[in-house]
Amino acid sequence: MASLSKNNSKDIQFFPKEILFESGAAAKADVSVCITLHQYEDYIVETLESVYEQDFPDLGLVVLDDCSKDAGPARAKKWLERFGDRFAFTMLASHTRNRGLAAARNAGFELSPSPFIMTLDADNQIYPRCVSRLYSSLRDSTYGFAYSIIEQFEGRVGLMGSNGWNPELLTTGNYIDAMSLIRKSVWKQAGGYSKMGVGGWEDYDFWCRLVEANIDGLHIPEVLARYRLHSESMLRTETDKNKNDQRIKKEMKLRHPWLDL
Repeated sequence: MASLSKNNSKDIQFFPKEILFESGAAAKADVSVCITLHQYEDYIVETLESVYEQDFPDLGLVVLDDCSKDAGPARAKKWLERFGDRFAFTMLASHTRNRGLAAARNAGFELSPSPFIMTLDADNQIYPRCVSRLYSSLRDSTYGFAYSIIEQFEGRVGLMGSNGWNPELLTTGNYIDAMSLIRKSVWKQAGGYSKMGVGGWEDYDFWCRLVEANIDGLHIPEVLARYRLHSESMLRTETDKNKNDQRIKKEMKLRHPWLDL
């Protein structure tokens, strides 16, 4: 596989943020869950509760709000003030302007000093054993990240992410969700997540970056997470909506010429 293309800069761009809440000692947490939040006031508390229920003891928690206009940040802050002591450290930060998914994911990684980061969107959930199962499998391995099977709920019932890591499967489309445990060093090596001209495929682009950097993923064949499929989920509002947009296909092929889209 080719090395990182010229379009995949390793210089990660960060944007101004406001710290809304912070507690604990970050150095104690080997793993942090980083939640990206934007306009999900109805779901953020349920997502936070699923992180609270993790059986992993010294867990960090970062919530990055991408300049929401609803009550999501306020609800997250109220919840952290009440339950933040459960975590080794917590942080709630907000971009001062809406910057998009890639910038929000990068900010979550930036704000966490943990060597392992679990990415989670604010409308999804993880089962209590998720972090510990992924971490125990990934920690002493040579893999760059670990992911599991994901259960769909609400709008449709089914499973996602049943296939093991195979770069060939990525040539025709993405099959790995963002809900993965990723080494922070790998995120940095790949240049982080990158803003795209048409939104919705930032995670796909990131996995392609890892392929080009010869970084492999570890598949855990267990259902460890839940993807909420609703009218406002990214899968419906951006990913599926834009999958036939020739602009995003053209951009992806310019970034990753080995794709067959």
